[in-house]
Amino acid sequence: MGTNDYQFKVNLGGMIELLSGHLYSSPNVFVRELLQNCTDAIHARIDRDSSFDPKTAVVEIEVTENEQILFRDNGTGLTEEEIHRFLAVIGQSSKFDIEKGRAEGDYIGRFGIGLLSCFMVTDTIIVRTVSYRTPDTTLEWRGQSDGTYTITELPDKRPAGTEIILRRNAQTAQAEAAEYYHADEISNLVYYYGLFLQYPVYLVAGAERTRLNLQMKLDAEKNKSLCLKMGKMFLGDDFLDCFNLVSSDGLFSGIAYVLPCPVSAGAHHMHRIYLKNMLLTENGDKLLPEWAFFIRCIIHTDKLTPTSSREDFYEDELLEQAGEEIAQCIGNYLESLELHNDSLLYEIVRIHHLAVKSVIASDDSVSDILLPYIVFQTTLGEMTGRELMVFGSDACYTTDVNQFRQLAPLYAQRSQLLINAGYVYDDKIIRKMSERSTDTCIEMLTDTDIDLLLNDTDMEEEAGAFIKEAETILRKYDCRLSLKEFLPDDIPTLYTINTNAYHSRQIKRSKETANAVFSEMLSSFEDSFRSGAKACLYFNTNNLVVRKLITSPITDKTKACIEILYVNALLSGHFPLLNHEMKTLNDNLYTLML
Repeated sequence: MGTNDYQFKVNLGGMIELLSGHLYSSPNVFVRELLQNCTDAIHARIDRDSSFDPKTAVVEIEVTENEQILFRDNGTGLTEEEIHRFLAVIGQSSKFDIEKGRAEGDYIGRFGIGLLSCFMVTDTIIVRTVSYRTPDTTLEWRGQSDGTYTITELPDKRPAGTEIILRRNAQTAQAEAAEYYHADEISNLVYYYGLFLQYPVYLVAGAERTRLNLQMKLDAEKNKSLCLKMGKMFLGDDFLDCFNLVSSDGLFSGIAYVLPCPVSAGAHHMHRIYLKNMLLTENGDKLLPEWAFFIRCIIHTDKLTPTSSREDFYEDELLEQAGEEIAQCIGNYLESLELHNDSLLYEIVRIHHLAVKSVIASDDSVSDILLPYIVFQTTLGEMTGRELMVFGSDACYTTDVNQFRQLAPLYAQRSQLLINAGYVYDDKIIRKMSERSTDTCIEMLTDTDIDLLLNDTDMEEEAGAFIKEAETILRKYDCRLSLKEFLPDDIPTLYTINTNAYHSRQIKRSKETANAVFSEMLSSFEDSFRSGAKACLYFNTNNLVVRKLITSPITDKTKACIEILYVNALLSGHFPLLNHEMKTLNDNLYTLML
């Protein structure tokens, strides 16, 4: 048989359109595609050739530095009719797959699509093949990036199988692909994509053959330490724990790893998800539930359908079912920890507390498991969700951290429970706890609750002059005055503020550093809060300083002390001082020194 010239059944423009349309995310996927072609060919031969011994299945790779890359398998090989069918219509078959959004066929490799990827790193592809059906015929197919190809029958005899050769041409547009024409780079990519391939893959250099993949099954129940080591190798962390992922319907298997450090619930996380033992994607967004932020996975599947680029999964009922089963596996793990290793569950919640809170606040599927392990700051010390729900007495919570700091000594003095819910998601979580608890009623703190902490004083009559002067002073701070007695008595004043007043203070503080245009804009916002703003400074008549002020004549030093106590209450409540308040403090301290 001589050499015959042929034309592809689709022109080069169609091929370029596919490549420029981002069929592949990176040129390095050509290694994955060639590996897949090799293993699919072997798998097909095992299915179809009863005389073939699967133990002899092998993939070999040879790299001539800076010149050539060769992939070889002992699979089915191709007849001339199959060459025309699989290699001459790469543009058409690939475009068909892309338009449907999924890859067709029993095998995830499609010869045409695989070769298409190779044109990103070469201008010339050589395929030498012997079909097990026609073992006496060796064919060579040469494809060029100009849209032509040739088929030649070679005189030499070879064993059944196929070898694919890519040659670098430094004068072409693929010159930037030179980085791939090195044995180390190809070895790394084989390790990355095909570490778990079921057939041995060797790098061949002369008489030396180096195995590039593993043949092992990870099982966290049988060998957790090995799984943790492999997790560090693949995913780069010293994980807290790992557990098996097993589908009841055989959709997937794998290992899930628990991260040892905090992560953002919305961050993109790396997984390793394999289809038919070939790495498909590091993106687990379609498989893992949104709340599984603290999990990294190595997942194997044979049944889910890849997209045409084979870099993600086609969204269908099977994918949805797999996601639900993975969520169930993670939920079962958490339930198991609750029963058998709650200290580890406490540690997981402690490390990932912010992300765990977001899950509890927004997702009921695992909130009942995680809710008891969230820790809150209270006037009785740190308490878990479980402890709060069985506390047994009424409790209050505040969503203002500064208010909690102010009121905590007063509640602690009475051994009453006030919960700090001033951080993100706390409000929703507290309300969920209250709904689920049959022992504890947890209500949001109100002005009435604060008033109940403060008792009326018997010094109202003798404090007339003091009250009049203090009201005049506090009026310029948009603050009213109240005389009360409360414990502990070493607290002279207590400053309380409602939401409108708080926002008004924030706007005033921003205006102090804003330019004229922005300051005018802020003033319009401030007007909307001013009418409902309420602030009060409570003077504790149990406090010796306050009693001394009340019983002393009004002097400049008395006025200075009133203003200093106002600023002190702001500082005690962790309110940032406005410029004029800081000046007031300095001026009055100077007055006291005279």
